[in-house]
Amino acid sequence: MRFFSILTLATSVSAGLLSRHGDRDKCLKQRDVDGLVEAYKSILSAWDPAKADFLADENFFGYSDSINTVAGIGTGFPIFPNKQAFVDRQNASPDNLPLTIVEVGPWNCNQITVIWSATFTKVPGGTPLPVRGIVVLESNWNKKQKQFEIQNIKVEFNSMNFFRNTGGICERR
Repeated sequence: MRFFSILTLATSVSAGLLSRHGDRDKCLKQRDVDGLVEAYKSILSAWDPAKADFLADENFFGYSDSINTVAGIGTGFPIFPNKQAFVDRQNASPDNLPLTIVEVGPWNCNQITVIWSATFTKVPGGTPLPVRGIVVLESNWNKKQKQFEIQNIKVEFNSMNFFRNTGGICERR
């Protein structure tokens, strides 16, 4: 009887470990976090259409009341309702900001919090002003590509300095 109790316990423990191991691909690990943060940074600092591979094909969106405000659009809804809208905007007029990652974390199974900064001006002869922001990247596991991808981007930042750095002109998106 005791043998069966021990066998049952051992089987339960190993099954639990195996099931957790099987789910490992569905939760972020440090290398995944590092890769997604670098992908986010490169998407905004050195746009190349091939980088869109890190964005989810389905249900992607970008949300930012800061961008909506600078663009003169109402707040409370996504600025990029899907991946194609984001890619089209970046292809037409890439941000190419000198983004510096200040801090990464906290992060959990599918979300990463990042604090970033960028000091720049797009105004000829203008004075570069610092812009600091925070972004929450939500990810999902792409079974086909066997990698995590960015499902959505929620970013807020010092919109007044951004507005000044862009000459007070921001196209409607």
